[in-house]
Amino acid sequence: MKYFITTPLLSLLLMTAVAGYAADVKVQVSEREGNAPLVGAAVCLGTSARIDQFGARLTDHNGFAVFTDVPRTTILVTASGTGYKAEQEIMVTSTSNRVLLMSLPAGGGGVQCPLGKGSSGKAFSGLSVSRFALNNGAASATSGQVTLDNVVQGQPTQYRASARADFNGAKWQDYNKAPVFGLAAGTGKKTVYFQVRRHAIINGAKLETLSPVMQDSIFLQ
Repeated sequence: MKYFITTPLLSLLLMTAVAGYAADVKVQVSEREGNAPLVGAAVCLGTSARIDQFGARLTDHNGFAVFTDVPRTTILVTASGTGYKAEQEIMVTSTSNRVLLMSLPAGGGGVQCPLGKGSSGKAFSGLSVSRFALNNGAASATSGQVTLDNVVQGQPTQYRASARADFNGAKWQDYNKAPVFGLAAGTGKKTVYFQVRRHAIINGAKLETLSPVMQDSIFLQ
């Protein structure tokens, strides 16, 4: 059973406690009037001295921004969006995963999360790929089967790879440090796009943290 504590700005849902790491936080931003989710709103977790100290994300098509492994401390949550007044809320994290619902009134002003609407959303989110290379960085290959050598910071659970930048048709697979990928037929330059995520479903709520998209090219002989 879920219990909600509601204020005019924030509804806080306490999720099942997960021992061994700090909280995962999922923030949904909506407009104050009508409760429609805001897509591309900027959400920051941090302190008054640096509001994005613990991460900054843009909300997805459902108005959600997800942060993983948030430190157990007092956190300042900032949400802002073009055409809306930015809002801030204080929360104390623990080992419990949490879902925060924030609503923004129309207008302007307030402290802005520095991750703007035009950003790619690649700011720190607890998950990043520090190295991605096809066949360990080789310039060319004679086989269409290549390895996706990668080094990731964080705790990924899955990866996806595609010859398309939009990952159309690419399925998430169990994470591997050097999975095999099949290049498209034909010789020439081949580019592969790579991304990892941390994904979990807790009490029916989907927690997802995406890494920035990486890419590398190789010449298929």
